[in-house]
Amino acid sequence: MSDLIRTQVLLEKKQRIELDEIATKEGKSFSELVRIFLDAHLRQRRYNEMRLAAEQLAADYQAGGELTDLTSLDGEDFLNA
Repeated sequence: MSDLIRTQVLLEKKQRIELDEIATKEGKSFSELVRIFLDAHLRQRRYNEMRLAAEQLAADYQAGGELTDLTSLDGEDFLNA
C-alpha cells in the first residue's frame, strides 16, 4: 500500500504552466515533480535549521572544555563541514 496522501493545492496559473513544462521535459508526472521539489525544499530547510543550531552553539563548543575534549579525537569541524 502506498503512503501517498491526496492533497489539494491551489497554484497560480503561471506556476502550474511552468511546472507542467518542467515535468514534460523531465518525463515525470506533475505529482512526482511536485514531490521532488518539496523534498528538496524540506531537505534544505532541515539543513538550514541544523546549521543555525550549530552556529548558535559555536561559542560554547569552542570555549567549553567538556565539549571540545573529544574534538581532538575525531578531528571534525561541524561548522565548516
